[in-house]
Amino acid sequence: MPRRPLWVRALRDEATRVFAVDQYGQLHAWVGDAVRRGIASGEFTPTDLATLVLSLSDGCGIRLMLREHTVTLDSALTSIWRHVSAALGLPPAVPTE
Repeated sequence: MPRRPLWVRALRDEATRVFAVDQYGQLHAWVGDAVRRGIASGEFTPTDLATLVLSLSDGCGIRLMLREHTVTLDSALTSIWRHVSAALGLPPAVPTE
């Protein structure tokens, strides 16, 4: 039997749904903390970036998972970075390091 993505299993199994919600919450907290540290250090400008990053990543990730021909890993990264860099006041070019 093929392995299903976590979010697909979560639609059918309550224990998996609870696990997925917890994992997403932890990820949101981690991204939010990284953004808060960046704002505190002056590297980022204030914004609700955690929600923006996760929303964009989820959307692109699902499209990549579905192998949508108009979305590649590079185009997803460029699209996500364009929005994130604008929100943070950073240069629009995707960092190479």
